[in-house]
Amino acid sequence: MIAGVFGGIGQYFKIQPNILRILYVLLTIFTGFVPGIIIYIILVIIMPADPQNPDLLGFLKSFSESQKTSQQPHQRSRRTLTNVEEKDIKRNGRS
Repeated sequence: MIAGVFGGIGQYFKIQPNILRILYVLLTIFTGFVPGIIIYIILVIIMPADPQNPDLLGFLKSFSESQKTSQQPHQRSRRTLTNVEEKDIKRNGRS
């Protein structure tokens, strides 16, 4: 419930997230806590935040990203050219 990891996994696989949370707690207890905690941290880093249902960590990530973009100077965006024809131009006898 901290980062929404099991909510996202449950939504993807169409499984109740509470069942996944219970399995995770049992697995973490039986493996000595450290592997379960490391796996959870890796999943928090890898999984993208749900934009429709942000949790605490998703809110913090979006806040830090907005701070980064506000500190950077605005750059001009690149323009895309369409319907351009290529022509050979001869300069000083060279092509």
